[in-house]
Amino acid sequence: MRFLAGFVMQGRMQAIACAATSLLLSLLFPPFSLLAAAVIALVTLRLGWREGLNTLLAASLASGLLGAIVLGNFLFPAGYGLLLWLPIWAVALLLRLSRDLGLTLEVTAWVGVIGVVLVYLIVPDPAGFWQQRIQAGFSALWAQTGADPALWQAQLAVVSRYMTGIMAAGMVSSVALSLLWGRWWQALLFNPGGFRREFLHLRPRRTTAWLTLGLLSLAVAADGSWKAAFANMLLVLFVLYVTVGVAVLHAVLAAHGKKAWLYVLYGLMLFIPHVFAPIALVGLSDAWFDWRGRYLPIDEQSD
Repeated sequence: MRFLAGFVMQGRMQAIACAATSLLLSLLFPPFSLLAAAVIALVTLRLGWREGLNTLLAASLASGLLGAIVLGNFLFPAGYGLLLWLPIWAVALLLRLSRDLGLTLEVTAWVGVIGVVLVYLIVPDPAGFWQQRIQAGFSALWAQTGADPALWQAQLAVVSRYMTGIMAAGMVSSVALSLLWGRWWQALLFNPGGFRREFLHLRPRRTTAWLTLGLLSLAVAADGSWKAAFANMLLVLFVLYVTVGVAVLHAVLAAHGKKAWLYVLYGLMLFIPHVFAPIALVGLSDAWFDWRGRYLPIDEQSD
């Protein structure tokens, strides 16, 4: 990875080539989109808004040209590049200016929440909107399985109710992961050990934590479409607190030499989605309990 980061920083053409190639590869294997966005994040973090924007626009053009040659389509890859890279460019610029990773991740999450609010203001029935599109895309596939149509409709109704939040949380997750990847690359090249210190000291601001509890209370107390709206907003904030929870658990386990438990933690995250809920609870509660302050050795707290 160090070699790839070094290649990106050799010049604008190298960064453009890496970003555009990764973007095209992501059409076959979606995780490559994180790599493509991390390239833009690294360039912006290191060289500033102008170079980041120039690289972004040139890489979008290069993606379109590659798409025209390989796929016979210029507009789709070029437009996809702009949609993928403009958000990561903005958050990387915010991190460069603020030098506060926690603030940047919080702002990213709240932008996702605002996106959910806008959907509910613009679309009269978001659940119905998603239900129609999911049914059109997957009903034939479900029918081929021979499963009970009633079960399909019941599951479809549940998924559709929370699909707005799922989509927003997915986009926030992608931006956050790409930003962290770019920040890690930057530290790897120019500030060894800096990313570890920065990430492991992530802590949510109490204002954000209180607002999250407020949304949770509203989701419990409300009913109908309002309940679904608040729940969808919480799904976006869930991403933030999972990230903070991972930082807290990693810091505590590593400081006490429990590296085997770190492998267990990340293995559970890969294969058992239910583990994300307690991790998010750790991240949220850290705003008040300061788990690292309680369980880290004194020298680790000031590292």
